[in-house]
Amino acid sequence: MTKPLTGQDFKPDTPDRSLIDELIGTAVSGSARQRVRILQRVADLFVAGSRRYTDAQIALFDDVLQKLAAEIEVKARVKLAQRLAYLDTAPPKLMRSLAFDDAFSVACPVLANSPRLSDDDLAENAASKSQAHLLAIAQRIDLSEKVTDVLVDRGDRRVIRTVAANRGARFSLAGYGKLTARARYDRKLTLTLGQRSDIPRQYFLKLLENASASVRAKLIAVNPAAAAAVRDVIGEVADDIQKQSREASAEFAIAAIRRA
Repeated sequence: MTKPLTGQDFKPDTPDRSLIDELIGTAVSGSARQRVRILQRVADLFVAGSRRYTDAQIALFDDVLQKLAAEIEVKARVKLAQRLAYLDTAPPKLMRSLAFDDAFSVACPVLANSPRLSDDDLAENAASKSQAHLLAIAQRIDLSEKVTDVLVDRGDRRVIRTVAANRGARFSLAGYGKLTARARYDRKLTLTLGQRSDIPRQYFLKLLENASASVRAKLIAVNPAAAAAVRDVIGEVADDIQKQSREASAEFAIAAIRRA
């Protein structure tokens, strides 16, 4: 019979591969409740000393926690994800595994907060997972153009509105172009984009060009500096109308002469 493991049995200062086998063996042979208890104990030990562990020690925890997490129910994985999501020393492989979990309740805290996920991880996740996963990514404090490009391509209306409102999100010119095109049919998105200080002028003018008078008025109310841009757009539209009118009149006059 396997002896129950205690905190004294796990000494992170002396990583030992055989300890992994003992932990996993205990978890596999035990009940679901015992597996969760072992996972919680290992997580407790990691969190308590995470700031002083070496890379080798973190790798050991990574191996143990990954294997234990694979043997537990969703509810326990959710608690594990919530507990480790904010740690910048969290086991990287485990965090990636939790981020790609099909259960959104597991993936959400990691995708929204974990500093252990790279731009490549986030872009890959956004390219393949559910809209719920994308929504969590859209709420991160900092988002690169590489990640927002994927969110803009795949995101539904809720994802698009969320990432557009995220001040820590950066967009490529192509990303802004797609957002502006979608804003043509989304008044709330138009207002959100119009309030971004980093929106390129050509796309801001496009927003104004397609916006209704009431939306333009709201944009000016939240951004007085937009008033000049609005006047520019109105002036350009008026000039275009006058130009078209003159061209039409000239063509009409020529046609009338020819008929005579």
